Amino acid sequence: MPYKGDPIAEKLDKLAEATGMPQLSRRLANRYPVRFRIVPLILLAVAFGGLWAQIAVSEIYGYFVVMFAFLGTMALLPFSPLKKVGRGFDEREAALVKSGHFIGLLVAAGLVVLGCVFIGLGVVASKLGLGHFWAPSRVTDWFALALLLATVEINVAILAASARLPSDDPNDEDE
Repeated sequence: MPYKGDPIAEKLDKLAEATGMPQLSRRLANRYPVRFRIVPLILLAVAFGGLWAQIAVSEIYGYFVVMFAFLGTMALLPFSPLKKVGRGFDEREAALVKSGHFIGLLVAAGLVVLGCVFIGLGVVASKLGLGHFWAPSRVTDWFALALLLATVEINVAILAASARLPSDDPNDEDE
């Protein structure tokens, strides 16, 4: 206990230790990152399936599927090579994080460019009477697209950083 002699601080310290959060924080600070290969791919598939449901099935159902994929991605992030709790990155880890996020942002930017082109072509085709093509028009459409892009960036970054982790890591997801 860091607060010796102060009765209020000692009681608060004991209360904090009773919750177990300081132990969890210490354990997370001294952990190895997990090499993820399968879980980010599943989350990406769920997110794209949610966008499909947003377009084809139900506006609110698809939005919630994309949102849950994003929340799953955010829950995965603290255990990935991209995030460390309690201390900073050394040079190798910083390069790993930067390269992972660069690849993730590159893929997300490519999706944005291709998506804008295809949505624009679909709108033109719809106006010319060549069929009906989907374009985001409701608030939930835009939020679903934003959450999808964030999910893609983070999961691709996790996959890229996991691929560059040393292979002698004791916390490998596939073992």
